[in-house]
Amino acid sequence: MKDFAESIYLSFQFDRKTMGVTFFVPAFVISIVLLLILIVPRGTSDSYNNVILIQGGFIPFSCWWLMYRLSEIYEEGAQETLAPYYRKSFIVDFLRYYVLNALGICLLGAVLVMRHGIDTLPLVNFIHFFLLLLFFMWLGTFLIVLVKNIEIALTIVLIFTVLEVATLGEYMPWPHIFLFEYPVWDPILANKFTVLSIAILVLAIPTITYLKRTG
Repeated sequence: MKDFAESIYLSFQFDRKTMGVTFFVPAFVISIVLLLILIVPRGTSDSYNNVILIQGGFIPFSCWWLMYRLSEIYEEGAQETLAPYYRKSFIVDFLRYYVLNALGICLLGAVLVMRHGIDTLPLVNFIHFFLLLLFFMWLGTFLIVLVKNIEIALTIVLIFTVLEVATLGEYMPWPHIFLFEYPVWDPILANKFTVLSIAILVLAIPTITYLKRTG
């Protein structure tokens, strides 16, 4: 167990050194979201906007670390050397960053509840956060192995997020995965969870297939 914990720590250390300052971007984003939650006055009628903020502010950046890690495969001359190693460690890498991002969600959720009350974070939303986390991590991974370019892949993720949040999921003709209103469990909400779960599978299967063929 000690050796496993040490190997995980060394993996994070390795990623921090290879990514440089970009490694700290998600930490910066979660700090901004945390600050915004804290400065919103208590008891305001728009307190649910904090839930939207977590969905559209922090969670889309959950793919950041894994995308940058995998992008190293596609640097000039690195694919043959790095691809076998990164392929072998992919599941562990995915899980360690999923856990790290999940802790970030728990932190934001805890601060939101302590600041604005438990009613501001319905259980449905809390569960939805972790599904969104899976979606964005798989989306980012899928895009980086497909286009092999970190700038293009990140741009697609950010454009998708901005369009969804700016239009509150009412403009673009694709399945909408964010929850912009206080949730009431009904067939429409159940369908949204179903679509989101299917999207995660649809992204995960080709991503794993692409990675197996890399190198």
